[in-house]
Amino acid sequence: MSSYRIKKYIAREVLTPFILGIILFTFVLLLSRLLKLIELIVDKGVPFTEIFGIFASLMPSFFVITVPLSFLLAIIIAFGRLSADSEIVAMKAAGLNLYQLAQPVVVLSLFVCLFTAGLTLYAEPYGRANLRQQLIDMAYSKAAVAISAQVFNEEIEGLVLYANKVAPESGQLSGVFISDDRMGKTPSVITAQHGLIYPDKNDGKLIMHLEQGSIHRLQRNNDKDSYQIVHFNRYDINLSLSDSGPKGEKKALKSQEMTTAQLLERIEQPEQEKKLEYTVELLERAILPLSPLIFSLIAIPLGIRSHRSNKGGGFAVALFVFLTYYLLLSMSKTMVIENGWPIFVTMLSPTIVFFLLSFSLLFFTAKEREIPGKKRLTQVMDTIIVRYFSGKK
Repeated sequence: MSSYRIKKYIAREVLTPFILGIILFTFVLLLSRLLKLIELIVDKGVPFTEIFGIFASLMPSFFVITVPLSFLLAIIIAFGRLSADSEIVAMKAAGLNLYQLAQPVVVLSLFVCLFTAGLTLYAEPYGRANLRQQLIDMAYSKAAVAISAQVFNEEIEGLVLYANKVAPESGQLSGVFISDDRMGKTPSVITAQHGLIYPDKNDGKLIMHLEQGSIHRLQRNNDKDSYQIVHFNRYDINLSLSDSGPKGEKKALKSQEMTTAQLLERIEQPEQEKKLEYTVELLERAILPLSPLIFSLIAIPLGIRSHRSNKGGGFAVALFVFLTYYLLLSMSKTMVIENGWPIFVTMLSPTIVFFLLSFSLLFFTAKEREIPGKKRLTQVMDTIIVRYFSGKK
């Protein structure tokens, strides 16, 4: 078998579990949101088209996690199987060393890096911003969706809203109780038999129309306090959304919701208060696409070893490496923002450490030399695998 056919064979062995892993892990992440989405369709009457839009906006955030993890696991599974079936030995006997066997995996990792870069730099921030806007639009067009019956709802800043019964399709409320603290020193409590929420898009307001109720106010004066009760047949109250203001004016986007171009624009402003936060966010988007390349180098030696472990060994190793890298990256981000650590050194440290570790593992495996500290690391990994994945104690 020629060198080209062997490399093509290795690439095919990686691609199959890679695609299956993306589907599986994405579905697992989606399960945590699936019940809420089904509730919006069945109980709240939200159209399927809007649910599909929410689903599409969430997918880039899921792929940022599932694509590198699936690629890491796919390489470990592929090389674990090749090693278990002695195909690695046969390929070496044919004159190929481990570096040559790693070439198709590295080439695949570059494509995965480009795809991940597209996600982190463009698709994910666009999806987050689009999801935010969809939820705002949903609140205006179908505000009762956000209100649960017999629950004190605090989604609107400064308001606590309670309704005994809610009809999401029509927006009708029954047994309404509102605690309004937006007036500062004169808080009020409003009760009404019936209510209806509807949007006033011209003024950028969300209105609640109340019928058959009363307003209770406690007015605090220097000399004495007075209690006021006003009964009404009809009364309209302005429900100001926390995400928007009058005339459609919106609060500033979070750093995760900004496009890469917007982040660069904000960073260039000399007196920007959140310049550090924006810089860290931009660095994180640039660093994350390197993870598939790191995982490709570290997964090959780990995969060759993992065939001697339990069936869950490959998954345990992949999950351990993945969580360790992302935990270190998250910690470095926190240290920069909260403790003022040097931004570039701190943010790049996890990636540099993992690159050095991956090259070291690949070197020792290619030379068929024992990795320093391998016995101790093997004992720890086997203990984790036996305890948490095989059910043995």
